[in-house]
Amino acid sequence: MLNELNEILLALSRIRWTLELTGEMVAFALLLCFAGLTNLETRFPKIKRPARHTQQSFKTNISLFTFNSLFLSACSVTTLYTVAERYSDYGLLNYVPGGMVPKAILALLATDLLLYFWHMACHRFDVLWMLHRVHHNDPYLNVSTAYRLHFVEVLATNGLKALLIVLLGIDKMLVLMIESIITLSIMFHHTNIAFKYEHLLSHFIIVPFLHRVHHSTERSEHDSNYGALLSLWDKLFGTLLDVEPKKIGIKGESPQSLFKLIQFGFGLETPVTVAPTLPADLDKMIAEAAYYKAEKRDFCPGYDYRDWLEAKNEMLNRYSRSNRRQQYSFLRKLIVVSARKSKVLGLHKINRALHQQSLKNLMHHNF
Repeated sequence: MLNELNEILLALSRIRWTLELTGEMVAFALLLCFAGLTNLETRFPKIKRPARHTQQSFKTNISLFTFNSLFLSACSVTTLYTVAERYSDYGLLNYVPGGMVPKAILALLATDLLLYFWHMACHRFDVLWMLHRVHHNDPYLNVSTAYRLHFVEVLATNGLKALLIVLLGIDKMLVLMIESIITLSIMFHHTNIAFKYEHLLSHFIIVPFLHRVHHSTERSEHDSNYGALLSLWDKLFGTLLDVEPKKIGIKGESPQSLFKLIQFGFGLETPVTVAPTLPADLDKMIAEAAYYKAEKRDFCPGYDYRDWLEAKNEMLNRYSRSNRRQQYSFLRKLIVVSARKSKVLGLHKINRALHQQSLKNLMHHNF
């Protein structure tokens, strides 16, 4: 049996697939799987929700995937294929005896283990979490959430995969097979479904109920179940968790549009505006100011309405100016907090310039 598998894999590796044809085949197969999983979660959802919620999630996630695919060629599987084509003869797998089967198994295990530790790092380090939280802020977990990724995270992930391909010398056909298997697994465990033997299957691979915990709003729950394919790594390293999350997504700010998500990944949150506050006795204060104006004119008739309008405008301007000073003070505090955060990202110069420009505009228009 082992010899037969070796012969099949060797035969596949010798076929002169064109890069475009291979890419099309993989993409088409994954598209069919995506459609099938979408149909399953639509007909048999684990968590029932209004259709508009899932539709909004799909719209955002597919937009992000399209952006990544169109503008970042380094995000594509074909790039990894090209790396494998150039360097597969130099890696460690070339010293593994026994043909293609043990090489394929080792390559799959190594890739899955790499993704496990990378995923864990994305939760442990603030710089990486800022990027990875884009994936976690989908409040309606579904198959399309698998593609809700910030482009910088995608670039970093593929960079690590490329290094592994070079280190091990993974064959180009194995790269395509491994990418297909792991992508299918990631789509599968994001799917909003539940089935009879799910808990039994969870002893071997990451299934939807395990990954649902990973998308909990509670950090004690979402810092678990990091596996991309096998649940083995979570068992070995003590990160496996089997609970039902109360809520999906992240706490705090959670933008849901394409470009706001991209900004969100860089830690560029939308500044909170300070709502203007007016005194409860404003009408009484306006009346007193109008009376004072009338008194200065010796209560000359015909100016009552004008006095009242002038008094109102003066009072509103006074409290508006006071609130703008509050906004100015608030923005100064925001600069300090943002600068402390962004120093970790290496973006403090950008953030400082943006905030200084905001303050300059505020001061110019309001004082």
